[in-house]
Amino acid sequence: MITKHKIETFRFIILKKIPLLLKIGFVLYFCFDCELSAQDLSNQFMLSPLFSDHMVLQQKTAVTFWGKSSPNNPIKVTGSWGETNSIISDSKGNWQLKLLTPSAGGPYEIEVKNSNKIINLKDVLIGEVWLASGQSNMGMILNSCDNCIDDQDEEIKNANYRNLRFFSVLEDLTGESFKNQKWVKTTPENASKFSAAAYFFARELHQKLDVPIGIISSSWGGTGIESWISNKKLKAISSNQDLLPKNIDDDIVKFERLRFNDSIAKLNKKELGLITYDLPKPYFLWNEEIVWNFDLWGKFKNDWANLDLNDKEYIKNDFNDSSWNYIPKSIEQDGSKIKNGFFNYIFQAENSSLSAGVVWLRAKILIDDISEDYSLIINNGIDHVDQTFFNEKLVGNTFSIDGNRNYKIPINHLNKGENVIAMRITNLKGDGGFKNPVILKNKNTSKKINFSKFKFKHHGFITNGSSVLIHNYSLNDLTTNYEEIKEKIHRGYVTNSPYGNSISFEEMLKPLIPYTLKGVIWYQGESNVSQYKDYNKLFSGMIDDWRERWGYNFPFYYAQITPYKYSDDQYSQQLRDAQRLALQKTTNTGMAVLMDIGKKDNGHPPNKQDVGKRLALLALNRDYNFNLVDSGPLYSNHQIVKGSIEISFDHVGSGLIAKGNLDGFEIAGDDDCFFPAIAHIENNKIFVYSKEVKFPKNVRYGWQNYFDATLFNIEGLPASSFNSLNK
Repeated sequence: MITKHKIETFRFIILKKIPLLLKIGFVLYFCFDCELSAQDLSNQFMLSPLFSDHMVLQQKTAVTFWGKSSPNNPIKVTGSWGETNSIISDSKGNWQLKLLTPSAGGPYEIEVKNSNKIINLKDVLIGEVWLASGQSNMGMILNSCDNCIDDQDEEIKNANYRNLRFFSVLEDLTGESFKNQKWVKTTPENASKFSAAAYFFARELHQKLDVPIGIISSSWGGTGIESWISNKKLKAISSNQDLLPKNIDDDIVKFERLRFNDSIAKLNKKELGLITYDLPKPYFLWNEEIVWNFDLWGKFKNDWANLDLNDKEYIKNDFNDSSWNYIPKSIEQDGSKIKNGFFNYIFQAENSSLSAGVVWLRAKILIDDISEDYSLIINNGIDHVDQTFFNEKLVGNTFSIDGNRNYKIPINHLNKGENVIAMRITNLKGDGGFKNPVILKNKNTSKKINFSKFKFKHHGFITNGSSVLIHNYSLNDLTTNYEEIKEKIHRGYVTNSPYGNSISFEEMLKPLIPYTLKGVIWYQGESNVSQYKDYNKLFSGMIDDWRERWGYNFPFYYAQITPYKYSDDQYSQQLRDAQRLALQKTTNTGMAVLMDIGKKDNGHPPNKQDVGKRLALLALNRDYNFNLVDSGPLYSNHQIVKGSIEISFDHVGSGLIAKGNLDGFEIAGDDDCFFPAIAHIENNKIFVYSKEVKFPKNVRYGWQNYFDATLFNIEGLPASSFNSLNK
């Protein structure tokens, strides 16, 4: 058995070799790069995709331009407002310079040229530029699903603002969509794909300031905050140092991950006989519509169709699957919940450890009528990727968690009598499987193929985010001994997944640096609820990390997560409080409190208008001198007054008010055992009392996963939940 100590020894050996390996790799790279330059110097001139027609530049400052040219080549950037600057590209062809911008206005043109080529940028506006980032509540677009946003159709219909523009970094780790992305104006068609929260923030600024607004949107649903922090910063602040690469240089970190994962693959083969295969790009894709500016799946789908995971025999009609098991019939016959199509049910697993992997399914179907083509239909799709074969012919190849499957089966694929469906399903994260039964139909007949007709085999575990560990464990092994099996498997660094440490930072954020910003808005935290103890430190560290990378202390405004019915072993009120306390550890930050817009059964509340408006209030008041009340009441301190607790708040605005009964307050004595308290407002302070606590010491408010806000200021902004134990 390879111990943790031996793995660390392998890591040390790899680290010792990295400098030499990097030198070899860099020499090969530069030789190839020189060959390209010699072939065609004129094609070696490009800008970051962030610089396109219709872009918005930050007003009244020196904005950064950068790109790639042939080595040691003069670069000149000229704005039609009368400013120019020049520089010589370095020995690698990289260049970066600053250009002064005027007050808000436009449209302007910009000329960027080297000795061989001129790039002209048209319809450029000067105004205010903000970065919007986070997880799904920031990433959710205006038209993500029917009625997902309040007044959705009307909002999209009225989205006509020629001077409000977006650059959207799409959920794609390959970089292909980023290379093809451009700034776009706000029209109903374009706005339907904008981040809803960011759009409402931008619209509020645009209407109040009457200047062009540019939003760079870069979010990824379900991501934890660790994914958005560089490895260098994580190593300085994280309590899980064993999970982090040793290097702090971004390029060397990637190389270290790959080399270490190679060593882990060898260990698994040597010790357990398990073979590791790398999955093709695009690595992780929710569905085909997420990346809307480029046919990402089209670029890589043949790689998936041809993917050989030592499983080609499973598509054969005469393959002997007698050792495979049938999907068990569902105990609960609930038509609204296709329980026995999901992998966690199939493998009797309480979590998604087994569900994340490669599973093969086979079913035999009798067909009498072969006079017409058939369609194989799975409404609501399969989670995530499937290659579907009918009588050994590939009829479907899709990467989508929710897209309907409707695969044509031509007459010449049909057999009269017995036919075989074989499906390879690769689920990258969470509980995968069928979302509806399989229907086989043509215009004459329709067959519902019950799940219990399918035999299945778990073929491989997902490891490191984008690799598969092929095994031959039986169903009994997996359902009775999985914890022991999991303990034996060696795992490397998560790569090519937005859920790995620093991956979103490297792939979704770093390409944007150092585009000149006014500030950042952020909405994230739901995925860190279970790790709330570390969140304050990580979040504060992330803000510092980003500012260090950009080189200045820009405003950073964030949304507090909304109340929601999390599971009983999760404490989202603690995460909300960590966000509140981050205000004390950071400078030039503000928090939009959302205690009144949460939905008990919906972690993605549809009221994104107030999210955007409240983030905009912070910017308008603090950056644009509007003299507004920009926050709901925030706990400041408390004191004991004759057996009661008197609570003082910041941001009381024009005064404190209750909406309905002033519920949600609890107090505790020295034993920290909290009891519900009676609360009332007096002189813009809250007084709380409970006959159960004779000698009160601490107080808390809204201390539940889901809670309907009761305390507001007169301006209508809700108070944040808090616990004085957390100071």
